[in-house]
Amino acid sequence: MKFKDCGIIDSKLIKEIVKNYSTLDYAPKLRELVNIIYPKTNLDKYCKRDLHQKINELILDGYDGEQVLKYRLFKVFQTAKLVAAYEIKVKNSRVDFLTVNGHTTSYEIKSNLDNLDKLVKQSGDYMDAFEFNNVVIHERHLNKCLEIIPRTFGIIMADKLGHTFIRKPIFNRSLNPATQLSLLTKKEMLKCFGHYDIKKVLDLFSAENINELFKLSLKARYRNRWDFIVEHAEEILPIDLQFFFNKNIKPAHIYG
Repeated sequence: MKFKDCGIIDSKLIKEIVKNYSTLDYAPKLRELVNIIYPKTNLDKYCKRDLHQKINELILDGYDGEQVLKYRLFKVFQTAKLVAAYEIKVKNSRVDFLTVNGHTTSYEIKSNLDNLDKLVKQSGDYMDAFEFNNVVIHERHLNKCLEIIPRTFGIIMADKLGHTFIRKPIFNRSLNPATQLSLLTKKEMLKCFGHYDIKKVLDLFSAENINELFKLSLKARYRNRWDFIVEHAEEILPIDLQFFFNKNIKPAHIYG
Protein backbone atom coordinates (compact mmCIF):
# COMPACT_ATOMS: atom_id res chain seq x y z
CA MET A 1 0.00 0.00 0.00
CA LYS A 2 1.39 3.40 -1.00
CA PHE A 3 0.96 6.61 0.96
CA LYS A 4 2.09 10.09 0.09
CA ASP A 5 5.23 11.01 2.02
CA CYS A 6 4.19 13.27 4.89
CA GLY A 7 7.75 14.08 5.96
CA ILE A 8 8.98 13.60 9.50
CA ILE A 9 6.23 12.01 11.59
CA ASP A 10 5.64 13.41 15.07
CA SER A 11 6.57 10.70 17.60
CA LYS A 12 3.59 11.77 19.74
CA LEU A 13 1.27 10.68 16.95
CA ILE A 14 2.94 7.26 16.80
CA LYS A 15 2.54 6.91 20.57
CA GLU A 16 -1.15 7.69 20.16
CA ILE A 17 -1.45 4.87 17.64
CA VAL A 18 0.38 2.43 19.93
CA LYS A 19 -1.84 3.40 22.85
CA ASN A 20 -5.03 2.71 20.92
CA TYR A 21 -4.07 -0.17 18.62
CA SER A 22 -5.22 -3.74 19.15
CA THR A 23 -4.59 -6.76 16.95
CA LEU A 24 -8.35 -7.44 17.21
CA ASP A 25 -9.38 -4.04 15.83
CA TYR A 26 -11.79 -3.97 12.90
CA ALA A 27 -11.30 -1.92 9.74
CA PRO A 28 -13.13 1.28 10.86
CA LYS A 29 -10.93 1.59 13.97
CA LEU A 30 -7.79 0.81 11.93
CA ARG A 31 -8.69 3.55 9.44
CA GLU A 32 -9.08 6.02 12.31
CA LEU A 33 -5.59 5.14 13.53
CA VAL A 34 -3.93 5.43 10.13
CA ASN A 35 -5.74 8.75 9.57
CA ILE A 36 -3.87 10.14 12.58
CA ILE A 37 -0.79 10.19 10.34
CA TYR A 38 -2.55 10.61 6.99
CA PRO A 39 -5.61 12.78 7.78
CA LYS A 40 -6.34 13.69 4.15
CA THR A 41 -6.07 10.17 2.74
CA ASN A 42 -9.20 8.22 1.84
CA LEU A 43 -8.60 4.72 3.21
CA ASP A 44 -11.82 3.06 2.08
CA LYS A 45 -10.06 1.09 -0.66
CA TYR A 46 -7.60 -0.54 1.75
CA CYS A 47 -8.41 -3.95 3.17
CA LYS A 48 -8.09 -4.89 6.84
CA ARG A 49 -4.69 -6.53 6.40
CA ASP A 50 -3.33 -3.49 4.53
CA LEU A 51 -4.35 -1.28 7.43
CA HIS A 52 -2.81 -3.62 10.02
CA GLN A 53 0.37 -3.69 7.95
CA LYS A 54 0.60 0.09 7.67
CA ILE A 55 0.14 0.50 11.42
CA ASN A 56 2.85 -2.09 12.07
CA GLU A 57 5.19 -0.27 9.68
CA LEU A 58 4.55 3.06 11.39
CA ILE A 59 5.27 1.58 14.82
CA LEU A 60 8.41 -0.25 13.69
CA ASP A 61 9.80 2.85 12.00
CA GLY A 62 8.81 5.49 14.53
CA TYR A 63 8.41 4.00 17.99
CA ASP A 64 11.05 3.43 20.66
CA GLY A 65 9.03 1.17 22.95
CA GLU A 66 9.36 -2.45 24.04
CA GLN A 67 7.05 -3.85 21.33
CA VAL A 68 9.71 -3.17 18.71
CA LEU A 69 12.45 -4.77 20.81
CA LYS A 70 10.31 -7.84 21.47
CA TYR A 71 10.06 -8.29 17.72
CA ARG A 72 13.86 -7.95 17.41
CA LEU A 73 14.32 -10.68 20.03
CA PHE A 74 11.97 -12.95 18.12
CA LYS A 75 13.99 -12.46 14.95
CA VAL A 76 17.22 -13.36 16.79
CA PHE A 77 15.81 -16.67 18.06
CA GLN A 78 13.34 -17.53 15.31
CA THR A 79 15.50 -20.27 13.77
CA ALA A 80 17.19 -21.49 16.95
CA LYS A 81 16.46 -24.91 18.44
CA LEU A 82 14.77 -23.75 21.62
CA VAL A 83 11.49 -22.74 23.18
CA ALA A 84 10.83 -19.10 24.04
CA ALA A 85 8.04 -17.18 25.73
CA TYR A 86 6.80 -13.65 26.38
CA GLU A 87 5.77 -12.12 29.71
CA ILE A 88 6.36 -14.74 32.40
CA LYS A 89 5.40 -13.84 35.96
CA VAL A 90 8.20 -14.27 38.51
CA LYS A 91 7.20 -13.34 42.06
CA ASN A 92 5.98 -9.73 41.71
CA SER A 93 7.78 -9.13 38.41
CA ARG A 94 7.10 -10.16 34.84
CA VAL A 95 10.05 -10.93 32.59
CA ASP A 96 9.63 -9.71 29.01
CA PHE A 97 11.19 -12.66 27.17
CA LEU A 98 12.59 -16.05 28.14
CA THR A 99 14.39 -18.76 26.19
CA VAL A 100 14.71 -22.37 27.34
CA ASN A 101 17.03 -24.95 25.80
CA GLY A 102 19.77 -26.44 27.94
CA HIS A 103 19.44 -23.36 30.13
CA THR A 104 16.87 -20.74 31.10
CA THR A 105 17.82 -17.27 29.85
CA SER A 106 15.80 -14.15 30.65
CA TYR A 107 15.65 -10.81 28.83
CA GLU A 108 14.26 -7.76 30.59
CA ILE A 109 13.62 -4.84 28.21
CA LYS A 110 14.17 -1.22 29.19
CA SER A 111 13.46 0.84 26.10
CA ASN A 112 13.99 4.55 25.55
CA LEU A 113 10.47 5.09 26.89
CA ASP A 114 11.03 3.12 30.11
CA ASN A 115 12.63 4.02 33.43
CA LEU A 116 14.73 1.80 35.69
CA ASP A 117 12.69 2.26 38.87
CA LYS A 118 11.77 -1.44 39.16
CA LEU A 119 14.98 -2.94 37.81
CA VAL A 120 16.62 -3.70 41.15
CA LYS A 121 13.55 -5.65 42.29
CA GLN A 122 13.14 -7.34 38.90
CA SER A 123 16.76 -8.43 38.67
CA GLY A 124 16.58 -9.99 42.14
CA ASP A 125 13.43 -11.89 41.21
CA TYR A 126 14.96 -13.24 37.99
CA MET A 127 18.09 -14.38 39.79
CA ASP A 128 15.89 -16.61 41.95
CA ALA A 129 14.48 -18.36 38.87
CA PHE A 130 16.77 -18.37 35.82
CA GLU A 131 20.29 -19.53 35.02
CA PHE A 132 21.27 -16.67 32.74
CA ASN A 133 19.82 -13.15 32.83
CA ASN A 134 20.08 -10.13 30.55
CA VAL A 135 18.83 -6.58 30.31
CA VAL A 136 18.08 -5.19 26.86
CA ILE A 137 18.43 -1.42 27.14
CA HIS A 138 18.46 1.82 25.24
CA GLU A 139 21.85 3.49 25.34
CA ARG A 140 20.62 6.26 27.65
CA HIS A 141 20.20 3.66 30.43
CA LEU A 142 23.69 2.17 30.18
CA ASN A 143 25.54 4.02 32.94
CA LYS A 144 22.78 3.68 35.52
CA CYS A 145 22.22 0.08 34.56
CA LEU A 146 25.88 -0.75 35.19
CA GLU A 147 25.49 0.65 38.70
CA ILE A 148 22.40 -1.25 39.78
CA ILE A 149 22.18 -4.69 38.16
CA PRO A 150 24.03 -7.77 39.44
CA ARG A 151 27.43 -8.48 37.89
CA THR A 152 26.13 -11.77 36.50
CA PHE A 153 23.65 -10.00 34.22
CA GLY A 154 24.41 -9.57 30.56
CA ILE A 155 23.79 -6.19 28.95
CA ILE A 156 22.54 -5.76 25.40
CA MET A 157 22.23 -2.21 24.08
CA ALA A 158 19.47 -2.10 21.49
CA ASP A 159 17.24 0.14 19.42
CA LYS A 160 15.00 -0.35 16.42
CA LEU A 161 18.02 -0.54 14.10
CA GLY A 162 20.11 -3.21 15.83
CA HIS A 163 21.87 -4.32 19.00
CA THR A 164 25.31 -4.45 20.62
CA PHE A 165 26.51 -6.82 23.35
CA ILE A 166 28.06 -4.78 26.17
CA ARG A 167 28.75 -7.83 28.31
CA LYS A 168 27.69 -11.45 28.36
CA PRO A 169 25.73 -13.02 31.23
CA ILE A 170 27.47 -15.24 33.77
CA PHE A 171 25.88 -18.44 35.03
CA ASN A 172 23.72 -17.60 38.05
CA ARG A 173 24.47 -19.70 41.13
CA SER A 174 21.80 -18.05 43.29
CA LEU A 175 18.78 -20.04 42.10
CA ASN A 176 15.98 -20.46 44.63
CA PRO A 177 14.18 -23.80 44.19
CA ALA A 178 11.11 -22.56 46.10
CA THR A 179 10.74 -19.64 43.70
CA GLN A 180 11.10 -21.93 40.71
CA LEU A 181 8.40 -24.26 42.06
CA SER A 182 6.08 -21.30 42.70
CA LEU A 183 6.14 -20.57 38.95
CA LEU A 184 4.62 -23.97 38.16
CA THR A 185 0.94 -24.90 38.20
CA LYS A 186 -0.41 -27.69 40.41
CA LYS A 187 -0.80 -29.86 37.33
CA GLU A 188 2.84 -29.27 36.35
CA MET A 189 3.99 -29.96 39.90
CA LEU A 190 2.10 -33.26 40.03
CA LYS A 191 3.43 -34.36 36.65
CA CYS A 192 7.06 -33.61 37.45
CA PHE A 193 7.30 -34.21 41.18
CA GLY A 194 4.26 -36.26 42.19
CA HIS A 195 3.28 -33.51 44.66
CA TYR A 196 2.01 -29.96 44.46
CA ASP A 197 3.05 -29.12 48.01
CA ILE A 198 6.22 -27.06 47.63
CA LYS A 199 7.57 -27.99 51.07
CA LYS A 200 7.28 -31.71 50.30
CA VAL A 201 9.01 -31.29 46.94
CA LEU A 202 11.85 -29.36 48.57
CA ASP A 203 12.29 -32.21 51.04
CA LEU A 204 12.25 -34.92 48.38
CA PHE A 205 14.25 -33.38 45.53
CA SER A 206 17.63 -31.71 45.30
CA ALA A 207 18.01 -28.16 43.96
CA GLU A 208 19.65 -29.59 40.83
CA ASN A 209 16.73 -31.97 40.19
CA ILE A 210 14.22 -29.20 40.72
CA ASN A 211 16.04 -26.93 38.29
CA GLU A 212 16.14 -29.58 35.57
CA LEU A 213 12.46 -30.48 35.96
CA PHE A 214 11.57 -26.78 36.13
CA LYS A 215 13.16 -26.29 32.70
CA LEU A 216 11.36 -29.29 31.27
CA SER A 217 8.05 -27.94 32.58
CA LEU A 218 8.57 -24.53 31.00
CA LYS A 219 9.53 -26.10 27.68
CA ALA A 220 6.40 -28.25 27.72
CA ARG A 221 4.20 -25.29 28.70
CA TYR A 222 5.38 -22.94 25.97
CA ARG A 223 6.51 -25.22 23.13
CA ASN A 224 3.26 -25.22 21.15
CA ARG A 225 2.80 -21.47 21.47
CA TRP A 226 6.36 -20.73 20.38
CA ASP A 227 6.29 -23.23 17.54
CA PHE A 228 3.05 -21.65 16.33
CA ILE A 229 4.50 -18.16 15.86
CA VAL A 230 7.67 -19.58 14.31
CA GLU A 231 5.60 -21.61 11.86
CA HIS A 232 3.41 -18.62 10.96
CA ALA A 233 6.12 -15.96 11.13
CA GLU A 234 5.67 -14.92 7.49
CA GLU A 235 1.96 -14.28 8.08
CA ILE A 236 2.18 -12.51 11.45
CA LEU A 237 2.90 -8.79 11.51
CA PRO A 238 5.74 -7.76 13.85
CA ILE A 239 3.86 -5.84 16.54
CA ASP A 240 1.22 -8.58 16.73
CA LEU A 241 3.63 -11.41 17.64
CA GLN A 242 2.82 -11.50 21.34
CA PHE A 243 -0.93 -11.62 20.63
CA PHE A 244 -0.48 -14.68 18.41
CA PHE A 245 1.87 -16.29 20.93
CA ASN A 246 -0.87 -16.00 23.55
CA LYS A 247 -3.81 -16.99 21.36
CA ASN A 248 -2.47 -19.27 18.59
CA ILE A 249 -5.21 -18.14 16.21
CA LYS A 250 -4.45 -18.49 12.52
CA PRO A 251 -3.42 -15.05 11.21
CA ALA A 252 -5.89 -15.25 8.31
CA HIS A 253 -8.76 -15.29 10.81
CA ILE A 254 -7.55 -12.00 12.32
CA TYR A 255 -6.33 -10.12 9.25
CA GLY A 256 -8.94 -11.39 6.77
